Amino acid sequence: MQDQTHNSPVSIDPVGLLASEVLKDLYRAISGVEPAAVRSYRDEDAILLLLRFDPSEIQTGEGEGLPFLDTAFLAMPGMVASAVEARTGLRLAPGNLSVCASRGLAVFAFSALEELSEQQSDEDLFRIDEGTLTVASAARRPPLRLAS
Repeated sequence: MQDQTHNSPVSIDPVGLLASEVLKDLYRAISGVEPAAVRSYRDEDAILLLLRFDPSEIQTGEGEGLPFLDTAFLAMPGMVASAVEARTGLRLAPGNLSVCASRGLAVFAFSALEELSEQQSDEDLFRIDEGTLTVASAARRPPLRLAS
């Protein structure tokens, strides 16, 4: 059963889009080829990333394929969450991972946490406060001199 859609334009989830791009780049870096498809779906705080790949890229036991690709899938959720947090400040909690190698499908689940990380703050790092320009602070530091 599909949900009814309203006549409003489809909204693009920037976090899901970024997570999809990170996953796509990680897959390309590990396998050397583009994934067949990467999609993201978001429902409130749940984010699902679907990755389609060529099933022959997973090692089948006879030496062909990439022997480490199935293991690399286990590390990808943490790397995607770290990249999204570093770029947006939004923390993602990696959830379950499901890989169906015979169909070439991997599904990554995340929960978007409400609080922003400490990496992104509202503080302007280049703002000069009045407290830093007081006479007391000038007395502690020697004056700056320009070299000629």
